[in-house]
Amino acid sequence: MKKEDFRFFIEFPVRFSDVDSLGHVNNAVYLSYFEEARVHYFRNLIKLQFDNKPSLSIIVLEIKCAYRSPAYFGETLRAYSKVSWMRSKSTEMQYLITDVETGRKVADGSSILVAYDYQAGQSITIPDDIRKAIIDFEGINI
Repeated sequence: MKKEDFRFFIEFPVRFSDVDSLGHVNNAVYLSYFEEARVHYFRNLIKLQFDNKPSLSIIVLEIKCAYRSPAYFGETLRAYSKVSWMRSKSTEMQYLITDVETGRKVADGSSILVAYDYQAGQSITIPDDIRKAIIDFEGINI
């Protein structure tokens, strides 16, 4: 994955609480970084609300992370996110994390997300307006 493949990113500093006793970002924290990138993607691009009645509930079916180089307290990271494909009820989101100052690749990964109705306890079709917003933004052909 290359940063040029992405149209959306967020930046954030590595917090002291993100690092472990070895002085680098703990492996489990990267999933939180992916989550932040995913939440901001949906909030900013399709105005998805996260309140008591969300317009879309998504659950993570699968997540993968490849660690490329360590990140340290005080660095500023950039987390890229994008939707790479969509089916009727699921989609894949890809992630890339780089160091802002050097451009060094820190981690990359992906997750499979499923639209979900918590009241019914089952997966649902991704609503047409959300599907259209993602297709228009990403320029993907489904």
